[in-house]
Amino acid sequence: MKKLFSLLIAIAFSVLTVTAQHQHAHHNTVKLSGTIFERENSDSVPLEYAVIALPDYGMSTASRIGGYYEFSGVPKGKTRLTITYVGKLPVEQTVNLTANTVLDFTLENENFRIKEVTVTAQASQAGQSTSSIIGRTAMDHMQATSLNDVMSLLPGGLTTEPNLSAAKTANIRGSGNMNSLGTAIIRDGAPVSNNANLQTLNPTIQGTNAANSTSLVGGGSNPMSGSDLRSISTDNIESIEVIRGIPSVEHGDLTSGAIIINTKAGREPLRITAKANPKVYMGSIGTGFLLGENRGALNVNADYTHNTNDPIESYRTYQRLSARVMYSKELWKHLRSNTSFNFHYGNDSRSLNPDDEDYKRASRSEEYGFTLNTNGTWDINKGWLKSLRYVVSGTYTSKQSFYQSMMTSNNTPYSMTTTDGTILSNFAGQDIFDADGNKITDFGDIDRDKYTYKLPANYFARYDIDSREVNVFAKLVGTLFKQTGMINNRILFGADFRTDGNVGHGKTFDPTAPPQREVTSANGSFRPRDYSDIPFINQVGVFAEENFSWQLGLRELRLQAGVRYDHASKVGGIVSPRFNGSFELIPNKLWIRGGYGVTAKMPTLLYLHPEQAYFEYKNLDEIGSSKIPEDEQLFITTTKVYDASNRNLKIATNRKAEAGIDMKLGQMTFSVTAFRERLKNGYSLNKTFDTFMPFMWNEYKRNSDGKLELASSNSVLSSWYTPDNCMSYISKGIEFDFNFGRIEKINTSISLNGSYIRNKSNNGAYTFYEPNNDKTAAKRTDVAIYAPGTLDSYSERFSTALRVTHNLPSIGFVVTLTAQTVWKDADWGKYGNDSIPIGYISLKDAKPTFFEEGRFNTIQDVKDAELNHLLKNTLHPMEIKESYSPYFCFNINVTKEIGDMMRVSFFANNMFRSYPRRESKRNPGSFVLLNNRFYFGIELALTL
Repeated sequence: MKKLFSLLIAIAFSVLTVTAQHQHAHHNTVKLSGTIFERENSDSVPLEYAVIALPDYGMSTASRIGGYYEFSGVPKGKTRLTITYVGKLPVEQTVNLTANTVLDFTLENENFRIKEVTVTAQASQAGQSTSSIIGRTAMDHMQATSLNDVMSLLPGGLTTEPNLSAAKTANIRGSGNMNSLGTAIIRDGAPVSNNANLQTLNPTIQGTNAANSTSLVGGGSNPMSGSDLRSISTDNIESIEVIRGIPSVEHGDLTSGAIIINTKAGREPLRITAKANPKVYMGSIGTGFLLGENRGALNVNADYTHNTNDPIESYRTYQRLSARVMYSKELWKHLRSNTSFNFHYGNDSRSLNPDDEDYKRASRSEEYGFTLNTNGTWDINKGWLKSLRYVVSGTYTSKQSFYQSMMTSNNTPYSMTTTDGTILSNFAGQDIFDADGNKITDFGDIDRDKYTYKLPANYFARYDIDSREVNVFAKLVGTLFKQTGMINNRILFGADFRTDGNVGHGKTFDPTAPPQREVTSANGSFRPRDYSDIPFINQVGVFAEENFSWQLGLRELRLQAGVRYDHASKVGGIVSPRFNGSFELIPNKLWIRGGYGVTAKMPTLLYLHPEQAYFEYKNLDEIGSSKIPEDEQLFITTTKVYDASNRNLKIATNRKAEAGIDMKLGQMTFSVTAFRERLKNGYSLNKTFDTFMPFMWNEYKRNSDGKLELASSNSVLSSWYTPDNCMSYISKGIEFDFNFGRIEKINTSISLNGSYIRNKSNNGAYTFYEPNNDKTAAKRTDVAIYAPGTLDSYSERFSTALRVTHNLPSIGFVVTLTAQTVWKDADWGKYGNDSIPIGYISLKDAKPTFFEEGRFNTIQDVKDAELNHLLKNTLHPMEIKESYSPYFCFNINVTKEIGDMMRVSFFANNMFRSYPRRESKRNPGSFVLLNNRFYFGIELALTL
């Protein structure tokens, strides 16, 4: 890391030295200037703070008082020019600069009265990362209530039920926790991090079961997956870019892709909106205004959302409140800055159900937090060095959660100690001896006031989690540019740093009423844990990237090649090279493109610092005995504690490759992308050979004299889950996006997009079968070892979305009809050798013993060897397949502007599909249930 970092510093220093000594000759550059106006009624009025950029050169500036802007030292030739401003229709066009040039622009309001209104996702430019851009009008038209809703506009995206009843995560070209964990959400240049999330009980005891709703203690985002998209409102967002392909090396700590959010900044009218559908009610207000000459602009907004999970289950609700203040200013000449303060609140609750008198279940996951973000651009434009960009962000999030319920079928032990090897009785501080005078109990001074306890068969329990996540991020990026003849070189270089930690009090509960024991874990137990004792995760990254373009006559070759190095706490570093390229085969009509890259996601706090594994073993149980007076009944347990961390944990990486073709015929555009991704070292929780430990379990009884004596001594195994890198994923498929343009005679545009994706996942860990782990010590047996990675899980989907948009600009009317179809949707698994063991772990010393290859070929061979206890009770078929009948969703979205101050939007969805038909070679039966659902909603927006 030091060598690479020193090399990048040396390169940057050399370039800056050259920049200071050599300036472009004046005859190779020109000056570009002009005035930016906005349309106000029928007049054009100068507009301040509009951002004008020449992205190919890495140059940008903002319009000043009077709308004036200026670039100096602009290379001659053709280049792209973009202009953006909140609430205005963005401008993007190619300009040919041969001499000093003055260009004036008038920005139109972005609303539903423009001729070519955009209400779908737009594909990225050839030569860049494969991505889709979603604008403000598209979000308004579909009445998005959270970031999750807009994902349906992507190729392969599907409309889902419009509700916020459960946590939503992003999945790009795949599915599962690892895919969403590897999807970066970047808001105003800084990541929305889930790295410090610890909202679960003890995964080292529960394994992947820790991801279920009960273990999450009230709901909310899963610490094994990505951030909850419900918490991100869209009403304060100006645009969204979803990168599905190979991202720039500027973006780190991701494997799947990135969702880049640009929030509103600058002046805009007062906007008040109200949305409603059968489950969600939402209201928002926002505006932006100038603070005076050279004092900048302030943009403020707030929104509130209430969701009822089901009209007949009004006790289950989700609420969200968010507010944001954004201050924008040109601090001094050529330095533009945006500084924002964001507040968010979420409450995912299940109140007491009057009909649930027996269990009295209730839960809540309440979170509130704030983010302070400042980002800006310094337009230097000196020699090669064009600009410096910076981002500094800090987030604090408090998550207060609880779960309560009656716990049933217990009678299990719980000890107050957290010290390994401690033996306590139900009488605190009292030593217990056997008939020979040997001390049975064993505890130190720290446990002298603690005792063990036998839980009743049924009891009421509540447990809380106090989580306080802290996320800090900083990044600095420099842009260099050099033109040599018809060749342009734009170089990015920079570094970023992030730290994530949790300073909460952690998991707490009454020790006399702890969480219910995990029945799949023999003798497993829970303990409180203070999160503030866990070290922070620190990550540092450095990167450099060349953006090369070569004008070959009327054709253009574009190449983007870069390398990134990341180093994280405990797991070390990794190098990630990435490449994108395109070539213009037919000028302005046909492009081919491709890319290859490595992306990496660092392990989160949950995987780097797992909780210790706790086990309770009963040495003596006299509770409830009719032969012994109640005040003399003894209950003695031994507590074992094991370190569940994995010091050999590796960094998860994804190798992404894609190739595509883009075509433009008049107004029509066609884009097809084929991709293949292979993720290895994915994070999971598994048992390994190192997570089995032998323990000599001593059990006592009273003799005829009433003294304690040893009744039995048996070796048993304690086993737990540890973080590992056994998950692997392969995704491949085709995405397409066809835009047939606008048919002027009928004021209608047509688009078709979709995808075919096939995913394969495999958990490469060994499978261990513990047949008698719930039995008494004397009846426990060796643990069977089955071959690793015996199950390959597959999923396959082919889906399309046809959208027809009709608009009448003169009256501000837009209607979109969408037909989404899943032509094929299947999930299946293929098992290898999961019926014949390949070895066993000894009950005596926990050492693995493997059978000679070929010794057992059939189950009968195992039985003949009198090893029946190693055989599983249930056998999987060679293949299990779940297939779905075609899924259809018909949507209608209508938007009508009424005058200049009001907008009304309406949507209706009709979804039709079937539940899975399950097939297997051993079970050919099937079960099909049809499902037809209808949803609708309305939005009213006022602009003052």
